[in-house]
Amino acid sequence: MSQMDRRAFLGNGARASVAVATMGVLPDGTDHAPLSALESVKSVRRTASPLSATQLTVNGLVDPVGIDPDDCSFAWQLRGPSRGSRQSGYRLTVYRTDPGHENIVWDSNVVHSSRQAFILYDGPSLTGNAAYQWSVQAVDDAGRPGPISAKAPFVTAPREVDWVAHWLHPAATSQQPNQVTYLRKVVRPPSGRLVRATAHVAAGHTYQLWINGQRADFGPSFCFPDEQYTQSTDVTRFIRAGQANAIGVLHHWYGAGKGRPASAPGLLAQLTLIYGDGRTVTFGTDDTWKERPAEWLPSALRNTDAGDFIEHIDGRAYPSGWANADFDDAEWTSSVERGPVGTAPFTMLFAQRTRIEEHAVAPLSVRTLPTGSVIVDFGAVYAARPQITFKRGSVGLLVPMHVGYLLDPDGQVSTVHGTQQTDLSFSYIQREGEQSFEALNYLGFRYLQIDQPGEPIAVSQVTAIARHAAVPAPAATFITSDRMLNAVWKLNARSCLYCSHEQFVDTPTREQGPFLWDSANSSEAVMTAYGDQNLSWQGLRDVARGQVRYWPDGRVNAIYPNGYGLEQYPIFTERYLEWIWRYYLATGDRDTAVLLYPTCQRIADYLWANINPTNGLFKGFNEISNSDPFYGYDTNVAEDTTSNVLGYNAFKRIAYFALLAGDKAGSALQASRAAQLALAINARLVREDGIYVDGLEPNGQQSSHASQEANALALAYELVPSNHVAAVGRYVASLGISVGPVHGLELLRGLAAAGLSADIVKTLTDGSVPGWAHILAAGGTFTWETWTPSDLIGDSMSHGWGSSALVAMKETLLGLTSLPPDDDGTVQVAIQAPTGGLSSARGSVPTIAGPVTVDWQRRAGRLSLNADIPPNATARITFLATDTGGVQESGSAVSAAPGVTVESITGGSLVLRVGSGSYRFTTSS
Repeated sequence: MSQMDRRAFLGNGARASVAVATMGVLPDGTDHAPLSALESVKSVRRTASPLSATQLTVNGLVDPVGIDPDDCSFAWQLRGPSRGSRQSGYRLTVYRTDPGHENIVWDSNVVHSSRQAFILYDGPSLTGNAAYQWSVQAVDDAGRPGPISAKAPFVTAPREVDWVAHWLHPAATSQQPNQVTYLRKVVRPPSGRLVRATAHVAAGHTYQLWINGQRADFGPSFCFPDEQYTQSTDVTRFIRAGQANAIGVLHHWYGAGKGRPASAPGLLAQLTLIYGDGRTVTFGTDDTWKERPAEWLPSALRNTDAGDFIEHIDGRAYPSGWANADFDDAEWTSSVERGPVGTAPFTMLFAQRTRIEEHAVAPLSVRTLPTGSVIVDFGAVYAARPQITFKRGSVGLLVPMHVGYLLDPDGQVSTVHGTQQTDLSFSYIQREGEQSFEALNYLGFRYLQIDQPGEPIAVSQVTAIARHAAVPAPAATFITSDRMLNAVWKLNARSCLYCSHEQFVDTPTREQGPFLWDSANSSEAVMTAYGDQNLSWQGLRDVARGQVRYWPDGRVNAIYPNGYGLEQYPIFTERYLEWIWRYYLATGDRDTAVLLYPTCQRIADYLWANINPTNGLFKGFNEISNSDPFYGYDTNVAEDTTSNVLGYNAFKRIAYFALLAGDKAGSALQASRAAQLALAINARLVREDGIYVDGLEPNGQQSSHASQEANALALAYELVPSNHVAAVGRYVASLGISVGPVHGLELLRGLAAAGLSADIVKTLTDGSVPGWAHILAAGGTFTWETWTPSDLIGDSMSHGWGSSALVAMKETLLGLTSLPPDDDGTVQVAIQAPTGGLSSARGSVPTIAGPVTVDWQRRAGRLSLNADIPPNATARITFLATDTGGVQESGSAVSAAPGVTVESITGGSLVLRVGSGSYRFTTSS
């Protein structure tokens, strides 16, 4: 498939800039300089700037294996000791490194641009399953080149023509979902110096790859079979050239579930070996592979939602040594081939960018009840797989066990409370001697109960194998003068992380599916806390693919991928546009925003088609209750305020994306729609005192309800007229927390829009009322689905959507807000210390340019604010001041401070613009 074909996969979404780039000019005005320009730069090398490139990534990954050869972009960070260090150009060089193919494949020449991320590869077509290195040389704003960076490696994924492996159909004779199968093959690669060994695997649904008795990889993402992901891994250290090597796969096919289409049992695996003399040897799945059923017994579903099955494992049936070369597989059966790559239903393959990381968590305590049951406490809720080592197994001994969130009064792990209406049990039948039970699938849990273990269980025998999507390092930091606030940050940071897996999940226990609103909230949190790029990128594209698959009218599916087909909530469709916007702010990824613009256009037309012409408002888009508290929100109105505010914001965001795509007429159209809807909302849904009601009754009268949700959202999405902001803010603050965690971020952003930072602190730290601090006061270690979880309806005590509160904490309490990048993609932030609620805060937040650090303190009415801005980024810093005389930087008046520009002095605010560097501001009052 060609580069343009792959990028058109979402439907008419090919990036306009790709076509323009072939003519030498990008939409942002950058142009590729001829080689002579570089030569002129070289002539001043003796005075070269110390601006240097470091921390090179490809598709947001460090030294990645399995990069799509048709979708490859580069990024780097910069080092420069002087204030205002800024890149004005760069030169990329890409090299092929496989023996016998060493050569330069692309020299970008000097590109006059400050962009340092999402730089598309624009050279000759990359070879599939090939090794490359690349380097970059940055040019400063005086035209002086820095040093050429160290070379960074990457390996491409195979193209369709590179696959010799055929799809297998594990357990082909069985029609039962939840098939777990061992597959293996012994290969004998030739002797010689092995330079690279790469495994490429795809599976419906999941796999573990084993080589010579060691687990080498596992994955990949859940997906529709015609959108199948493949994952590539360097396995050089596992291969023994010139000897027999066992390649084994533990394969699992589930059937359909939320977040998991039914797909079909399928395995595609290929091992490519590259030798120092240039030889290439490839092994792939075919009908010479052997298979046998694994020791997982037929079982019932855990609940009616997820499609996951209870794990009953018969340890007596474990084929010990199955992944070793000397294992006797004579009684195993031959695998059944489906066919080569492209065989239905696995018609498409896409390189997987995200990965899952696992780490072992030791118990906090292990104790034995009088009944003999062993209770293991891991100290916090994790998304994890339990693992138990039995020292003295007894043949046929059945060991029941279960995990959970809460303990009953008798000390047992509750099977009634906090279970989310899910059977959280496992069972294991022992064989003789030492052995390990290890669950295949993950759940959310804190406690593990082992009944009838047959022996004493020590702390060293039990582990929770915790897992989450791989995220960049280092993570954001956040420390304030309020201990509870710091604890709330940590609660949110770990919650969003452990709701990030093959996709964003609403809970790691019950549904494990990427509901759009859950995903958007978790995405905002994980982008802020961990600098995530790829899982958010994948989630946005999955939603767009869901529109193509399910909704020709332009809406998007409420959950995708999904085994249960059509599911739609209009407000989720509206929320999608804000998700794209927040991704763009966090990453500066203009190309993806442009790629998704056709999806946004279809959404806009769908939304506008549902405007009631008699009053200019959306009709029938109301939120629905899932039996959870709605805090007085009137769900019986004909036109509700929430959906109309979200619709206004959606049109506003689409107007911006249209400009990025170069569609000025489309931008004007969407801006006009936003303006018309804003007028209708403020004319029909606002009381005389400026407070927003919940909507219009079927008779056209205003609802008597004026919820916190309606008013907080109106503030958060900047709909409230300036003369009403204070009143609406006070009203929202007076209601405490009267929205569910799903709208927690909007509540906090609403308070911030009204300048109520002290109320934000109170909202986050008051443990006497349901909220984030109350979760901590109740012993919770994970954000909840609702403030008062109900066992009757299966509410989750491990839910990511409430974790997005940390985004508002970063924006308002640390005082660091992402601004749209400039036309060249450069990071821009706004910094302003809050006016109340705290005496100090410090923290660091990742950006594509590098971490931005803020440290402020307020003492005796004086404010000190330190800011560290990475090279090639700018910050707008605001102080409450009427002139420049009351603010100093490093002991000098700001008007004379190097690298500081006074941007404006209006309305009691002094706004300064700074480039990169370390700044130390103080105010006199």
